[in-house]
Amino acid sequence: MPLATLVAAVIAVAAPVRVAVPPPVRPGIAAYPRIAVPADDAQRRINAAVLRLDARVRTAARACLTGTGTHPGDWQREVNVTMRGPEFLSYLTSDDVDCGGAHPNTALAAIVYDLRSGAPVDWTTLLPTSLTGRLGLIDGEDEVKMVTLASPRLNALYRAGYDHGGDAAEEKECRTVIADEMRSGPVPMIAWLDAKAGELAVQFDLSHAEEACAETVMIPAATLRREGASLRLLDALAAAHARRDAS
Repeated sequence: MPLATLVAAVIAVAAPVRVAVPPPVRPGIAAYPRIAVPADDAQRRINAAVLRLDARVRTAARACLTGTGTHPGDWQREVNVTMRGPEFLSYLTSDDVDCGGAHPNTALAAIVYDLRSGAPVDWTTLLPTSLTGRLGLIDGEDEVKMVTLASPRLNALYRAGYDHGGDAAEEKECRTVIADEMRSGPVPMIAWLDAKAGELAVQFDLSHAEEACAETVMIPAATLRREGASLRLLDALAAAHARRDAS
């Protein structure tokens, strides 16, 4: 690789990216923010990937809104960029979906891109096996595949950091729900990067009857370091957090 190209690639990875928010996919359905001025092929690949994600939700929402349920469907989506470099671009999507069935559904979806490759991150290169556990795939509301991590240690950290935020009775009830979910083995969790906190965020889906207990838990950088997370991840989170604190 020519030196000038190599230097440009290093700068593109190390610097935060600027994102631009396109018009909604449909009324109420936010589009994925794009990298405003892609610096290299990796960033162009990310823009192409989120464009495909927008196409998927457009198709899924069309089917939902014209579905065969007992009442008209509705789909609302928010998309947040939770980290925009260095090294990683992290998205968190929140969907409120009612396709005419018995119950509406609220769900989170997360995807983290590697600014070096333009591909979704390989969590096994960033986190120790004790935290990644068994990798899996689950479908989002628009049937986009998301990587999940399922390990006893990650579940234990989730339970240790869990806070429902309600009164004592609600907290006890929800902690019982969480413990019951994990009783038969580690539950699969989605993960994303949070620059504001400088931490790894994790959450998992609960049934409709229990989804009020679903909470995001942040795993602090100090804990990630003790667990053996990669320096690349730790340094990127620290840099992103420092930038957010200064802004």
